[in-house]
Amino acid sequence: MSFSKVISKSAAVVAALGMMLPAVGVATPAVSTIGNAIVASAAEDWNVATVTEDQYVKVGGSFTFKVECREWVKNASYEWQMCNAGSTSWSKVGSNSDTYTGTMTSSLNGAHIRCKVTNSDNNVTDYSPVRTLSSLTAAAKLGTATKQSDGSYKIPLTITGLKDSSIGIFYPEFDIDSTKVDKVSFQYDSNFSEGDNAGFNFYQQNKPIDSDGDGKTDKVEKVDGVYLLQFASVLTPGKVSSNNTIGYLYVTPKSGVSTLKVTMKEYDGNSASLYGSKYDGNLIYGMSYTGTTIGGSTTTTDGPICKAEVQGKQFRLTWTAVQGASAYAVALYQNGAWRCKAQVSGSTLKYTSPKGVKSGNYQISIVPKVNGEWVTKGIKGRSITVTIKSN
Repeated sequence: MSFSKVISKSAAVVAALGMMLPAVGVATPAVSTIGNAIVASAAEDWNVATVTEDQYVKVGGSFTFKVECREWVKNASYEWQMCNAGSTSWSKVGSNSDTYTGTMTSSLNGAHIRCKVTNSDNNVTDYSPVRTLSSLTAAAKLGTATKQSDGSYKIPLTITGLKDSSIGIFYPEFDIDSTKVDKVSFQYDSNFSEGDNAGFNFYQQNKPIDSDGDGKTDKVEKVDGVYLLQFASVLTPGKVSSNNTIGYLYVTPKSGVSTLKVTMKEYDGNSASLYGSKYDGNLIYGMSYTGTTIGGSTTTTDGPICKAEVQGKQFRLTWTAVQGASAYAVALYQNGAWRCKAQVSGSTLKYTSPKGVKSGNYQISIVPKVNGEWVTKGIKGRSITVTIKSN
């Protein structure tokens, strides 16, 4: 199954998203075993009430895990244990404290932590859920905005640095000045593989309102200018293609707005992470977020302005640059269709035909390739006619 170009609103997707992405916090569906210990955020234990969640820690930084016992455990003893990534052998790293603190090293990326808790009153011993350390880093970035024929701006969202180009949960927030924008939407890249049973959604943030103070939500209002993107898979993570693009944000500014800032950040502590059947535990990404600005150097993708010079039986084309273009095609209208006759790199803004072009009138247009797509909208309107005379 692959993503449709427009996000589906089917009941199945909404249900899956609701299970995987609750309003506060994201429940990781990953479950695996490490040396006969269950790795699962939802696991419950007799003595243990809670333990610090999985953590991203940069190399050289410190980490702390804390376990809390249930109310009936009055006299507890503790032994913290660690299992390195790829191993099933647990070793003692700390004891006699409900807290364990350490320093992150590169060799601890993917290591697992658990706490052995013994109730001294009845000698019942069990273990906390297993947590995972990660030093993985990645970068989410909004690229150059390019204007579309309908007045909207298409903004690529890329994620670089992913382990195996893969991601299990991605939950960013986009902030835009609501007084300057008419419409915001999101479209997944056709080459982004969503993994199995993925949940995905894009919507304006909701704010529950308790108008009478009874502790119950009476109505829900939209939060002006705040939009959320949710993605989560189950056992097989999503995977970006070679262009690192997960999708495109479409923003339509209000009439007369020439500059519009779009910021992006992690939403409400919901960290991006990687998990799945081939990974042990939940690997938290140290994700950086970079926004963009519509306006300034932003240009239309309707196409470049082309000019031609003819010398005898040969012609030379030059054209203006299109922001973000990685290539240009020289298209000729022939036999009722546009046909590519030559292709040059995005840094080349000229083309010289072979010598000996036959006499006649040739309708030519330059087509830019932006964000991996050939921009053919307006191809006829921006075309020029090149005339080769018979003598």
